Amino acid sequence: MTVFLLLLYICGAVYATMMGAFALGFWRARRTPTPPEPTTWPMLSVIVPARDEAGMIAACVESILANDYPEDRFEVIVVDDLSEDETSVIVEHLRQHVNAPSLIGAGEDIGDEVSPERLHLLRMPENLERTRAHKKRAIEKGIAYARGSVILTTDADCVASPTWLRTMAAMFTDLDAQPEAHGVTAFVSGPVLYRVGDRPFLHMQALEFLGLVAVGGGAIGVGRPTICNGANVAYRKDVFEALGGFHGIDHLTSGDDELLMQKIHDTTPHRVRYCAAPAAATVTEPIYTLRAFFEQRRRWASKGAHYPNKRLVALFVAIYGFYLGLLVGGLAWPFVPGLGVFLLGAFALKAIPEALLLWPACRHFDRRWLFGYFLPAQLLHIPYIVLAAAGGALGRYEWKGRRVVR
Repeated sequence: MTVFLLLLYICGAVYATMMGAFALGFWRARRTPTPPEPTTWPMLSVIVPARDEAGMIAACVESILANDYPEDRFEVIVVDDLSEDETSVIVEHLRQHVNAPSLIGAGEDIGDEVSPERLHLLRMPENLERTRAHKKRAIEKGIAYARGSVILTTDADCVASPTWLRTMAAMFTDLDAQPEAHGVTAFVSGPVLYRVGDRPFLHMQALEFLGLVAVGGGAIGVGRPTICNGANVAYRKDVFEALGGFHGIDHLTSGDDELLMQKIHDTTPHRVRYCAAPAAATVTEPIYTLRAFFEQRRRWASKGAHYPNKRLVALFVAIYGFYLGLLVGGLAWPFVPGLGVFLLGAFALKAIPEALLLWPACRHFDRRWLFGYFLPAQLLHIPYIVLAAAGGALGRYEWKGRRVVR
């Protein structure tokens, strides 16, 4: 038992240090002022990969088009990935309405070959031949078609705030600088929030997701970009193309967001930034069933072992060991009564730094009441992380009706 407790506390100390660093980084990100608005707004291309999203795609597209960004400075490109419902029909109907002549902008300073359309619909018949990375291929197709110098991506089940485009675009204040120059902003991660449901399961899910948002922002805040969410990221098109797009990470189905962010951070001199402004948030739907929730988390976990930074992989292994130790210790506690005080100390290494990260996040995004679920969520968090990480490591999961490999 001595060896077990020693390893548990070593891994716990690593975890507490990491979470403390993320709390500091999130504090820095929150205090960093949003850059001033540029004199000339960059041309933006918003890529929305979609598969079987007939119930949400209209709200998503309409929320983007309703943004307070100059109409002639952005376009929306929906890439339909072999939907088996009415997704493409709905988008085509919107496209015909949005691209009416009275809604066409002048396209100032974009060039003579500018298409007047603000909303485009692309289809992905080539994805029939793929067994993985369908979303990455859809995004690449959208980018190849895009006119913007800045690419934004969101998911088809998200709704954007009216100030999303303006707030994210302002982060690229150095866009006129040469991409080869040191310190150019190349990638910006923005906040994604769950729409709060009416059940405790949905409330705890929203709290946990908010924690992931804070972790991602905190990691960027301390100069160690680790996780982000493809439902709200932006990057320079020229940097993406110079890196060969998703080349080198396209063997994984997941990872169109954080693996790209890490690739930019690790292989270029350019900057990765976090936009903490609530005005930059997109809002997505929570997961309503346990099975779908577990499949989603398995998908997210599946890419962790493939991070190019092996020190980061080793760190995640230590974190997993900590969670596994807490779970095993909790199951053994009834049979080893003296274990309780040691487990309480180890649990404190988890809960205290997480609280220091989550409470400021709840305040910052005006979701203070979610923190009331912190303690019960803590107990459920441990077994769920152990099972989801193990499931992701097996390499197979279900996503959008497809049984895919990593």
